[in-house]
Formats: sequence, structure tokens, C-alpha cells
Amino acid sequence: MINIKSLWENQKPTGDFIIKTRIDDIPHVNCFAATNHITGHHMYIMSVSKNVEIPELKNFKFKGVEIFPIEVDNSIELNIYLLDNDLKDIFSLFIQNILEDVFDSITENEAFTKTLNVISKWKKLFDKINFDGLSIEQQKGLIGELLFINWLLDNQKTSQNVLNAWTGSDFEDKDFVFGAIGIEIKLTSSKYPKLKITNERQLDTQNLNELFLILYITEEVKENGFTLNSLVEQTRQKVSMNFDELKFFNEKLLLVGYFDDDIDQYNKMYSIRRVFHLIVTSDFPKITGSLLPSGVYDTSYSIELSAVEDFIVETKEIIQKI
Repeated sequence: MINIKSLWENQKPTGDFIIKTRIDDIPHVNCFAATNHITGHHMYIMSVSKNVEIPELKNFKFKGVEIFPIEVDNSIELNIYLLDNDLKDIFSLFIQNILEDVFDSITENEAFTKTLNVISKWKKLFDKINFDGLSIEQQKGLIGELLFINWLLDNQKTSQNVLNAWTGSDFEDKDFVFGAIGIEIKLTSSKYPKLKITNERQLDTQNLNELFLILYITEEVKENGFTLNSLVEQTRQKVSMNFDELKFFNEKLLLVGYFDDDIDQYNKMYSIRRVFHLIVTSDFPKITGSLLPSGVYDTSYSIELSAVEDFIVETKEIIQKI
């Protein structure tokens, strides 16, 4: 497996403004790990012939990253340039994703198309991430997902299966997908708790055999509780026996916008008051896309807890299904 981060770290000054290292593991396309010798900013360069059709890249620039083509003799170099060194870790994941997708490419056109597809996906991700720290609602969302992960690990589920099922930032409408079983996680600290659904896709059971909804009702406390940071460390301890799984978990955290540099912002403490384990059937009170008029989408709504009491299931049912 190509490790773009190690290629950058091992580069030595050559006297050139741009230090370039060819990525030999991709023989059919000229790809390079590069570094601006003056600023230390990392780059990724893909060199293709002028026969490759290059679209306008106006819409491909996103926070901390600039993407632009340069004509060099008989070729065109696609440059993906890191502008903000504080984003090195997530930039590494971005470029790693490109390399994984173009690895099996035979032609330059194929590799270039795959690269643009990855760029489009990551632009959505960069636009979504709050690089100034997670909002309170984002923190609560991540806390709920970590509570569920730890619950599964405490119930003999393997960290590999749990982490692979965690969709994280993959733009899925379910927080976890175990084969044909979907899990949606909600967390509230409101004095008058309710289920808040953010769009009509969240409770849609299409392509799933079953969908479970778990609601954590919490309250803020001053002691004897848990914080986002403590849950992150607790999870790291549980997966630390396997280096690859710990690395995978840490990458997932980056992709949802959790950076260790921001931990001072995440000390709000909570305790659990109650947990609802619910099964979403055809009778469950919900709004799905099929119920909406044409042209209406991204519909958010709230559900009273009294309306879902008939859908409570035993925790063992969820454990057995996944």
C-alpha cells in the first residue's frame, strides 16, 4: 500500500523550488509526491498528456487546498496544493484516497476521471467540516456514535466490524450499516427530549432489511460523567491492540472534524438519563421521500417520545441482529 505521508516525510532538499518524488507503485500514470521547498507545503502532481481533456477547475478549489493545471512541454500537470499546513493530516487522507482509486488505472483518461471524482467527494467533505472545531450539535452527534461504538465493543463485537460499519463522514443517511441492518443514532440533552430528524432519508428503510433508532437522553453534569474527549480516549484504548484499527479510528475522527488540537473545546460533561432502543417499521411515525410532494426535500421534523413507545425493543435484539 502506498504511504503518501512517508514519501513527503522522506523528501530531501534538491536545490529545486519544488521537490518531487515519483510514485513508482502506480506505473501507468506519472504521479508525484511534491513539497514546496520554501514554504514546506505538500503537493500532489499528476502529469498527463495534452490528449487528456481537462475541464475547468473553478469549482474544485476548497478550504486549505488549491487545484490547478499547468502546461509543461507536451504534458499537463494537475497540481493539488495544500495551502494550510495545519491540515496536513487530513490532506494526506485526501491524497491517499486518490492514490487508492487510481492504483489500478490503465490509461491516463481513466486515472484522471477517477481523480476528479475523488476531488468532488472530498470537496463536499471539506465544505462540511468545521475546521474551527465542532459545533455543540456536532459534538452531541459524535458523542452518541461513540457511546454506541463502546456499547458494541463491550458486548463482544469486534472493533473491525464496528468501525467498518460506522459511516462517519461518508455522506450516508444512516450512522452505521451492518450489511442490511441500519442504525441511526440520536442524542439530546434537552429538558424536554424529543426525536429530531434532519431529513426525509434518515428513517427511510429502502435497501435495508431492518432499521434501528437509538436515542440517548443525557443531562449536563459537573462531575461523574463523560465528555467527548473521554469517550474518544476510551475508544482508542479499546482498539489500541490493533495498530491498523487504531489508525483507521483516528482517521475517521479527522473526517468528522475532530482534531486533537481542539480538545480544550470539548470538556462539557454529560451523564445518561435514559436510552431508547427503537425499531423503525412501516408504522413508525416518520416522513420519507415517497411521502413528499415533488420538489420538496431536506425536510426536518420532530417526533414526540410518546409516539414511539410501541416501537421499543430489547437491547439483545439489536446485538443479535448485528
